[in-house]
Amino acid sequence: MKSVNRRSARVFAMELLYSMEITKHPIGDCVEGVLASIKEAAKKELPAEMKRYGMSLVDLVQEHRAELEAIIAEKSHGWDLDRMAVLDKIILCIALTELQHEPDVPVKVVLEEAVQISNKFSTKDSSRFINGILNQYARDKGMLKDDRSEER
Repeated sequence: MKSVNRRSARVFAMELLYSMEITKHPIGDCVEGVLASIKEAAKKELPAEMKRYGMSLVDLVQEHRAELEAIIAEKSHGWDLDRMAVLDKIILCIALTELQHEPDVPVKVVLEEAVQISNKFSTKDSSRFINGILNQYARDKGMLKDDRSEER
């Protein structure tokens, strides 16, 4: 598969999941508003390929949410999920979904993208928190070598 920058798809997935979480509305009620917001901010439509990838991430996160939240709870020692920043949980769910279900995406790319997105959209301490949880998960699953280089 060709290498593509999927950041816009990840951000779309994050914004859609956030909209659904905050409004408690289903995906169908939120998707058009999120796409319109993205179009207004970027001054262009989200490419169809990015929309498809983002929607597949949203679908996978929704399908595996209980499992993803259990992983986050296990890896975030001493943190109560209910008190965790909503965006942090969403970014973690998206990254964990890619690690589990998108083997064509390099592990280091998934981790770096999650950190970069959290730097832009979440709190100042979020990137360290997210990086720690994702690195621990990837090491525990044998996805990273001891020198933290990529392995799958």
